Parts: sequence; structure tokens; C-alpha cells
Amino acid sequence: MKRLILLVLTMVGVLVFAAGCTEDKVVKAVGDVPAVPTGVSSTTGDRQVEINWRGNNDKGVTDGYGVYRYTRTVDGVDQYELLGTVLASAGVVYDGDDVRWYSYIDDNVTNGVTYYYSVNAYNKWGESELSAVDVFDTPRPEGDATVRDYHESPSRAGFEFSRGRVVRYDDSGADIFFEYDPDFDSYFLFAANVHTDIQDFGPTQSLTDVGYVPMTADTAWSALGYLELSLNHSYLVWTADNHYAACRADSIKSNGDIWIHWAYQTAEGNRELKRGLVTRPQHDANYGKRKG
Repeated sequence: MKRLILLVLTMVGVLVFAAGCTEDKVVKAVGDVPAVPTGVSSTTGDRQVEINWRGNNDKGVTDGYGVYRYTRTVDGVDQYELLGTVLASAGVVYDGDDVRWYSYIDDNVTNGVTYYYSVNAYNKWGESELSAVDVFDTPRPEGDATVRDYHESPSRAGFEFSRGRVVRYDDSGADIFFEYDPDFDSYFLFAANVHTDIQDFGPTQSLTDVGYVPMTADTAWSALGYLELSLNHSYLVWTADNHYAACRADSIKSNGDIWIHWAYQTAEGNRELKRGLVTRPQHDANYGKRKG
């Protein structure tokens, strides 16, 4: 009898040990806290900021992601609020890559105010640390406008970014204006005054490609005060009162209407449309006077 009991206990011990090993393997496989998300970035919008990040490649360990915004510092410790969560299943695979990419839109923001963001990952066992908080953004107003050649329609050829309105080409508030030259069969973009600078950012898919005004060499700004206007190019504008703006020529109609999409940073000196300042280039007496 003693021998039989011993045998049964031994068998039970084996079963318990076996079950314990199996459970250990499960915990080790899926019971870990997810890794910190990487590739966090943001896209500047009008009264909104889009936060983007790269998904964790952890074979199902991550259940979702939390998006946080900095609120204040208390006793030297930064405080963050949870804006919302995004399920891991909601990610999108781009360009045939197996990696999923995620986005979250914060629309509880004010234009001209800078916000700081961070992202973490979670599952039922816990949460990762927050991603490095080096992602910040300053939302700004944007819109569409139709302008014309100042020879044909002088009252509709200028644009004032701070008010988002079409004005007369020589209006005191105008930042830029447009001209059509039949000799070149081309349109031109002009700085409306000697204190404004303009730059061709190059071809873009949309104006959101201009996340901020890059800190380029002084020579990148036009030394002439005018640029030939190309469709689907984005143009940077450094206004006379030290604000940054951008516009994109989306279409030119046969009747001479030029349809532009524009954005303007209301925070003075902020390049997010702050990447530091460069010296404004010097202008000679012919700046902005293409025909002398």
C-alpha cells in the first residue's frame, strides 16, 4: 500500500511539474511587457496634430498603444495625460512592408501653441515606458485661395497670410503677389515687399509635406524677390514680421485663376508649418523688381 501511494504521488508530481513547465513557456512567450514604440513623428495641421509611429514587431505581444501629451512639470518630474489608445490590429502596412504604422489625431489643440507627445505600448500584463519625448508640434491655420495676375486683376493678385485673405497686390498687408508674363508664358510669385523672403521648396504631393521650414543656407532664399511659379511646387515665405508660411500652386485655370493651398504659423519665429534661426539675406535695390 505504501508503495502504491508513493507511486501515485510521484505520478502527480510529474503531472504538476509538466503543467508548470508548459505554463512557464506560455508566460515567457506572451507575458512580457511590450517594447517601447519607435519612429514616433508628427504632422502639423490646422487645429490638429497627427501623431505617427512604427508598430512593435513582437508577434502579438502588444495589444495596443497609448498616446500621451505633456501637461506640466511638478517638482522636476514631467507629467503627461493619456489622450487615447489605438489597438494593435488597427495598424496599416505601407509599401509592402510587414511593419505596421499607426496614427492618432489630437484635435483638442489651439493654433500657435506647441505641444509635446509620447507613445507607449501595452498588453494585459503591463505597459512599456513612454517613447523619448522629442516629438513636438505647433498647429497652424491653413486654407485655399484663388489669386490672379496683377496686370489683369490687381485687386485679386496679392495674399495676406496672417488674415488668410486675397488682397490687392500692393496692399500694405500683402506678403506675396502673382504675375503672368506673356513673353515667357509663365506665372511668377513675388515677395510683396523688400522685407519678405521667398523660397522654392520643390515638388510636393501636398502642403503637408512641408512639416517645417528647414534651416537652410541663406542662399536658398531668393536673391531676386521673385520665382517662376511651378504647378505642384510648395513655396516658403518668411514674412516681414518674422512669421513663416507656405503655399502650393495646385492648379492654374485657362481663365487665369491660380488656385493655391496655404498655411501660416501664428507663433512668431516658429518654423513649424522651431528649428532655429538663420540670418535674413541682404536685399539690393532691385529686389522684387523683375522688370527693373
